[in-house]
Amino acid sequence: MAPSPLQQRRTHNTLLFQKLLNLRDGASPFTLLLDNLEQRSGSVISKTKIIFISFATLRKKVSFEPEVFISARSKPLATLRTEILSHIPLPPSANTTASALNTLTPLCTLHAPHLTPFLTSLLPTPHTSLLSTYHLDIPLPHTPYTPSPLTTLTYLSTSILSLTPLTHILAQKRARDRSLQEPTYTLTSHPSGALFSLPVTPSSSGVVIHAELRRRSGRSIIDNFVLIPSHPSPEIILLDTHPLYAPPPHTSENNEDENEVETTFNLTLTEKQKRDREGVVLPYFDAQKDGGAMGAGEGGRILYDMGAEDREDFDDEEDEI
Repeated sequence: MAPSPLQQRRTHNTLLFQKLLNLRDGASPFTLLLDNLEQRSGSVISKTKIIFISFATLRKKVSFEPEVFISARSKPLATLRTEILSHIPLPPSANTTASALNTLTPLCTLHAPHLTPFLTSLLPTPHTSLLSTYHLDIPLPHTPYTPSPLTTLTYLSTSILSLTPLTHILAQKRARDRSLQEPTYTLTSHPSGALFSLPVTPSSSGVVIHAELRRRSGRSIIDNFVLIPSHPSPEIILLDTHPLYAPPPHTSENNEDENEVETTFNLTLTEKQKRDREGVVLPYFDAQKDGGAMGAGEGGRILYDMGAEDREDFDDEEDEI
């Protein structure tokens, strides 16, 4: 049996997302990772050849071993650009290279006007991909007459990955199922700026990635994925198919019960009630036949014969009024 359109969409989006994470065939020249204090972006960075450009992180603090580690602290942009490009292979080499910027916060703070030309200059070949991390919990100063650094980055990026812990998404879904207000997390959830994290169990461990993949045609593919840590490589599934997020399957008996409407009275008619209903003659029924009972031109008159019960309630004086 041919797969349904929903299954085709899930398969297509999952394969496209895996291609993006593996940096194959230049899937995304510029990928922007949006993380926060509760969910860092280190688990999403691929194991491909990576040139790690650090503004604040020490090499021993990096969660993986990059091919090249460049310290960008206190270096002019021209010097930093030359040092980065010296490690990027040029054609005819077809190996994919990823330049991973540790965080864009110092770059956006110190060199905000030069953000666009500097980032675009780090893509000399179609086989080069740029991965950059932007911390949403760190406020950046900017003038009201220019766009914010985050607006500029989202405009330049070809893929945007927003990271959220799976435990937060599950807690918000449970609140929606009960028609309750969804809980909020990160620094904005508490007036004093305190950070409240949820406990992580083996079944709820993972990272929810809201991915927006922008194609060359201008069409965007938006979907939610779950990156589950496993050995030897992490597992990637759609959020809708996660066992703790997907709704329970409905059986045929449940479907039949849902089609029946529960009421406090009976909506069906007995056979006697049906016969009595068919025998009722409406007051205006004869007036609609053959132009009316009085002949042509008299159609549409309301014919009403007063019964004995109606005559008792009839008052001539009220009728004259």
